Amino acid sequence: MYTFEEIVGIVKIRQQNASPLLARMLEVKERYNGDYVIPLPSMENEPVLPPLTPALISENIDAVAQRAASVIPFIGCPAVDGSKERGVRSREYADIRRRALASTWYQSKYKIKIRRAYRHLAGYATACLVVHPDFDKGMPRIDVRDPLGVYPEPKAYEDVDPPANIGFIYGKSGDWIRSHYPQAMSENGGVIPPDGKNDQELWDIVEWLDDEQIVIGIMGPRYEHFNQVYGHHGATQELSRVANRAGMPCVITPGRVTLDRIASSVSQVVGIVDLMSKMMALEIMAQEKAIFPDRYIIGRSGQVPMIVGGEWKDGREGQVNVLLDAEQIGELRSSPDPTTNIAIDRLERNARISTGTVPQIGGETYGALRTGRGIDALMGAALDPRIQEMQEIMEAHLPHLNECIFATYKGYFGSKKFSMFTGYAGDFGQVEFTPNEHFEIFDNVVSHSIPGADIQGTTIQLGQLLGMKGISLKTFRTKHPYIEDAEAEGRRVDEEQLEEAVMAAIQQQALSGQLPVVYVSKIEKHRKKGLDIFQAIEKADGEIREEQAAAAPPPGEGQVIPPEMAAGLAAGPEGMAPQQAPPSNEFSPEAAQQLVSALRAG
Repeated sequence: MYTFEEIVGIVKIRQQNASPLLARMLEVKERYNGDYVIPLPSMENEPVLPPLTPALISENIDAVAQRAASVIPFIGCPAVDGSKERGVRSREYADIRRRALASTWYQSKYKIKIRRAYRHLAGYATACLVVHPDFDKGMPRIDVRDPLGVYPEPKAYEDVDPPANIGFIYGKSGDWIRSHYPQAMSENGGVIPPDGKNDQELWDIVEWLDDEQIVIGIMGPRYEHFNQVYGHHGATQELSRVANRAGMPCVITPGRVTLDRIASSVSQVVGIVDLMSKMMALEIMAQEKAIFPDRYIIGRSGQVPMIVGGEWKDGREGQVNVLLDAEQIGELRSSPDPTTNIAIDRLERNARISTGTVPQIGGETYGALRTGRGIDALMGAALDPRIQEMQEIMEAHLPHLNECIFATYKGYFGSKKFSMFTGYAGDFGQVEFTPNEHFEIFDNVVSHSIPGADIQGTTIQLGQLLGMKGISLKTFRTKHPYIEDAEAEGRRVDEEQLEEAVMAAIQQQALSGQLPVVYVSKIEKHRKKGLDIFQAIEKADGEIREEQAAAAPPPGEGQVIPPEMAAGLAAGPEGMAPQQAPPSNEFSPEAAQQLVSALRAG
């Protein structure tokens, strides 16, 4: 078990070792947000220009992340025992675990958070997702951490094993620290100055996770410049130390697969993007000079020309200059070099090739490539392999995230009885579970239907496989991204088919005279109240039995009700069994009209 000073030392070393990577990540962040200035020749009175390049870096990151996150993977949990003795119960518990994970994802707003995680993976080449107990909601919650402040146990980034320990560094104001940790105030012996002094100063907070403990403390004041963060932080103070009841660091750090070191493709084009911005800024300055050229004045022989007012007025403001002793006024006109745009286009092309970004992502079209099919094919060819790799990287790490969810449930809320909505659009019920009882094992699988394919492509490929009998209907439902819960969807399809069969039978019996129209009317009346067909039949049958019992005279002593009097739907309107009409396939207009009228009146 590490002391806080040892933890601070470990995290500082990891921070220093990661400084080249952090510097590249910061460059990408600044260009994604547009928070950078292009150095230009020092010229007085020239306006400061914003970055003028197309948003190549943000465009690439967003396009890849959006497509990668557009298909939510499905979750599978195996049964502990599939034998006849315990198989039913085991499969039931496995389904509960699966739906409990879906509920946790839904409550954590996973669909939004995974989009940020994919942006981190595309821009920084790494991401970080954590699971922690949310005591306000009384359940685990998934969050995304900024990779700029994440320092896991050193390992290969493509290593899918979770880190044995990890440190986080993030900045908090003095006010925040005082409100959450009063022991940090100087008046209580802490390192934070008194209230009202340096309120807005940021302090570096370190958070440490391993399989035994969770430690939080102050590393010292945060320096404003990123490169200075590796220096001495000053006073440190431990704020909190609690046992990790989950028994594992609940974190995953997926990383991009590279040759030998972690690096994103967009970080390699930062220099090209900066050079493009510089050249475009210089070209704009040259254009302004061409529109508003510099002027010169030649005085009369032996005279020095004078400007009334003492200062040359800018013609762009509509002011007039008055000159004395001037013989000639001229303009120095020049035009921008036409090869500048060629050089800028070449740089942009190199940047797009380096990042795999096709112009069609930004809405551009060229030549004959103007059809939706052609553009989609080109975009797919450029992006699908990258999306496939990113989704497969997530597939390798998300099962451990689910294990962390199970461990957090059992460690912090083991005896609590949960009743939660899964988030599936077609699921109108709740999943009920008690972690200590139902979470027998943590095994699970997370998989995309067809990594790299969007919903349209997935539907086509799965449909072709189903048509060729290469997959089962159950596999089709499991793999299709539109179908959130394959098991529930299969049950709904079976129910619909059975309902259709029952409705067809009722209609046939009504048309043939075997079932009085008034009974069909009763069934439809209950259907309109929201009951399913089976509940409506039971309700109508009960009403008919009650009506028949009320209409029939009570039996005498020693008598019993004749079967035809208690037959319900099998009996006629006056308690007599209807005459059985022979089955007929002929259409009866009269019976059909009766049926329609009864349904409308119902």
